Amino acid sequence: MNAQPFVQTEFQETFEAQLLSLGKNVAKNLFRIEDIGDYIPGSVMVQDLGANKNTYMNQFGCDYLRHSSEELQEMGVEYFDRFFPKEEISILKPELMKFVMQGDENKVYSFFQRVRSDTNSDYKWYFTTSKLYPADIPGHALKLVHIAVPADMCNIAGKKFTDLIEDDAFLRKNYRRFNLLSVREKEIIHLIVEGKSSFEIADQLFLSIHTINNHRKNILRKLEINSLSLLIKFAIAFNIV
Repeated sequence: MNAQPFVQTEFQETFEAQLLSLGKNVAKNLFRIEDIGDYIPGSVMVQDLGANKNTYMNQFGCDYLRHSSEELQEMGVEYFDRFFPKEEISILKPELMKFVMQGDENKVYSFFQRVRSDTNSDYKWYFTTSKLYPADIPGHALKLVHIAVPADMCNIAGKKFTDLIEDDAFLRKNYRRFNLLSVREKEIIHLIVEGKSSFEIADQLFLSIHTINNHRKNILRKLEINSLSLLIKFAIAFNIV
């Protein structure tokens, strides 16, 4: 079964932008996922990549899997074998690790997966978005936060998620443009917003002034903006500064 018809690209971009906005608030210590998890539509899991186990599951996820959050934590790696098809895990894991290794907290990874509540139940399609989660202590093992929504409930979940996030209108509107930027272009935006000239940026990055000017043109084209004030607003919204 292919779950793609359930979710349109527009919804996917919106949901990813909403998770990015949520992650910004977590990074600012405005709240923790654990504090608001039960208000998020769908299953919410925090995964400790060092221990390869989940450290938190919201009530929605616990109800579906018929286990408490503590019981799910104690399962360790067995959690993944029990609730997910092994053949899909073998495909998704390397892709997810590639995303993690990028170390970009301004990116979100999305995918479809099947989940079952127990070994006697049929698998059900979910649309999952994942994002790096701030470590409790700097330097400790990386964590991921996953939000999984039943594929046939995506539109309803998207509306509820929007109600939870108050400041994501700009993010949702510009998320597609943000994804067009290369790592180098984000680096240059950061330096532009700091007030550096093209000559200073070229010197710092060991690039020619011609290359920097081409990057600047591409940035303006991709973001569809024509002023420094809009570029600053964009940089602040997407944590490029």
